[in-house]
Amino acid sequence: MNELLQQGITAYKAGKRGEARRLFVSAVKQNPESELAWGWMYQTSVNDKERVFCLKQMLRINPDNEKTGQLLKQSLAPAPAPVTPPPLQAAPPKAVEIKCPHCGEPVQAGAPRCKYCGRDLKKLKAASTKKDLKKLINFVIAIITLTVVCGLIYGLSSVAKSRIDAIPTPTRSPQENAWQACVLFVEKQEKVAAFDAQRFTPDGVILLDNGQYRVDVSYAKLDVTYTCVLLDLADGKWELISLTATQK
Repeated sequence: MNELLQQGITAYKAGKRGEARRLFVSAVKQNPESELAWGWMYQTSVNDKERVFCLKQMLRINPDNEKTGQLLKQSLAPAPAPVTPPPLQAAPPKAVEIKCPHCGEPVQAGAPRCKYCGRDLKKLKAASTKKDLKKLINFVIAIITLTVVCGLIYGLSSVAKSRIDAIPTPTRSPQENAWQACVLFVEKQEKVAAFDAQRFTPDGVILLDNGQYRVDVSYAKLDVTYTCVLLDLADGKWELISLTATQK
């Protein structure tokens, strides 16, 4: 068992999953044919995709590992369909009551006459219907106006977006990506503005033997050079191993 793997197991048992994961990543890069290293990497995986990848590597190395094969089948099995509960029975509608505008007593909505004062309620219903119709027309007009305005805004934003996307973006090298990641880590942790950093130079980025990157970024205004040690986690994600500052 190599030293990186032993350190990772010790960190995992101590509850330091982040540190253990970093050590296991280095261990499988150093020895990709180690079934044990991939097994510990599986224990610290952060998502299902990564766990499946680790299991496949273990089976590649040892196809006769039945337990690993069962875990892989379970990970690739489709999720069970959700159980749909039966629809709830709607409660019978309750009779709606309103107050008589003449005597103030409660009467059933739609009644032609008040059962208390005997006054005619049909004229009141007709006036209420006209008022409700006017409200409905105003509401429809407001909805149409809002839809037209939103359509115009969306159209203008789509045109602007297409123009921005049309500008070609040069492909960065791994060294440039490491340099950019270091600048962002310095800005986040040290509160140093990214625009104060020097421009990227290949001499400032070194690929170490363990697969990590050492990046030196100079900040002329501060007379400081920040040194990052980074681990490439793929898909544009970087892990900061260490960050130090050296005064010029």
